[in-house]
Amino acid sequence: MIIKRGVKIQLTIFAIITVLTMAYTLVNIIGLGQSVLDLRYRVYVDMADSGGIFTNAEVTYRGVTVGRVGPLHLTKDGVRVELRINRDRKVPNNDVQAYVLNRSGVGEQYVDLRPAGNGPPLKSGDVIPRGQTHLPVQTYELLHNIDALVRTVNPKDLGTVIDELDKGLSGEGPDLQSLIDSNKKILAALNDTYPETIALLNNGRTVLDTQVDEGSVFREFSHNLASLTAELKRDDPDVRKFLNVTPGALDQGQDLLDRLEPTLPTLLANGSVVGSVLTSRTTQLRTLLTTYPLIVGGAFSVTPGDGTVHFGLELNFNQPPVCTKGYSGTRVRYPQDLRPATINPNASCKAPKDATTAVRGSRNAPPAGPYPKLPAGATSGAGFPYETSDGSSSSRSDAAKQTSVTGGSSSAAGGSAAGGAGSGQEGSSGLQTLFVSGYDPRTRVYVGPDGKQYRLGKVSQLTGDASWQTLLLSPIVG
Repeated sequence: MIIKRGVKIQLTIFAIITVLTMAYTLVNIIGLGQSVLDLRYRVYVDMADSGGIFTNAEVTYRGVTVGRVGPLHLTKDGVRVELRINRDRKVPNNDVQAYVLNRSGVGEQYVDLRPAGNGPPLKSGDVIPRGQTHLPVQTYELLHNIDALVRTVNPKDLGTVIDELDKGLSGEGPDLQSLIDSNKKILAALNDTYPETIALLNNGRTVLDTQVDEGSVFREFSHNLASLTAELKRDDPDVRKFLNVTPGALDQGQDLLDRLEPTLPTLLANGSVVGSVLTSRTTQLRTLLTTYPLIVGGAFSVTPGDGTVHFGLELNFNQPPVCTKGYSGTRVRYPQDLRPATINPNASCKAPKDATTAVRGSRNAPPAGPYPKLPAGATSGAGFPYETSDGSSSSRSDAAKQTSVTGGSSSAAGGSAAGGAGSGQEGSSGLQTLFVSGYDPRTRVYVGPDGKQYRLGKVSQLTGDASWQTLLLSPIVG
């Protein structure tokens, strides 16, 4: 009988597959040759009972097969199980637990390794102690417990429960299906938010730990709050009285603020100007306050208490002499010449600072210090508040406008009231001896002989509501 070539090829392929299958079975399932090739490392587990585990059962880690169970050896008080784990599989040796589990109710057992965390891997010869092993419930024990549970149930009562369940659930299939579907959606949503849920639980623990650490503070706060509420309860009549009078007090305070509104901003603005000047003269003020008590104390030496007054008189006319340098442009007039004349605003003592003349002049005053930098608008509104004839307040800018318009008429009225205004009256000598002009005390504006408006405090034309500041600043800025 001649065998065809194609058949020979098929038989050869079948023989090769058979040999490979048998070799795989002998090596991986039966374990033949593994001890010679040393393809796995050995880890031992000490257990009180085998729990149904057998040789060649699977060894898993995180649900992945990592080896097989080797021989089982009896010990004096239990069983030592050999686990043969593939060398390319690393199982952490961090408090690793060995569980003997069942794949199903009637399935085969296997060993599942569950370390507590990452760590150095298990190595050949390591032993998992009995305290880190867990055995499944024996079948006979499970059946015995089920039988005991069933015996505790009265069949009549069980029939009643079944009948009531039938009555309660009869016709509720759609609602139950909707409930199951809703639970499925809830579980899906919880699964999607699993990382956030874990973070919330971890952070919640941090918050709870913080509250535990701050427990004494919360207890003290609660104690103090209880004391406060007790005091309020004890003082309830006084508190009610205070609440009753508060609206009236607030109304009075509001009325006070309304009345201060026209003048208080002006006062504060003026205080800023005065304060800046005083700040620049801190050294001089300190010297004044230091020497003033000595001067006052020395004044009492005039009256020592003996019934007499002790005076000393020293005539020092023209000692030191007056300063004449710098007044050459000023025309000297006799006192009898009362005609209006223009002053010389540039006239001042031009003698050196250390000259012996006019030693009490402003040029010998100590220099002022630096002026403080005030915030923008700190001196806005400085001057005098202005009130209209009907008692209502108006802004200073409006007052200035009204002054510039009505100042002439006010002056004229004042002039007529004083006995005449305008041109002076000629005497027998031909000289103008008297000039009467009106003065408004609210604006401090008067009309000069030349018909122009002037403000008291600076010999110049009207410069605005804040020109009063020149009374302070003129001696400083010259």
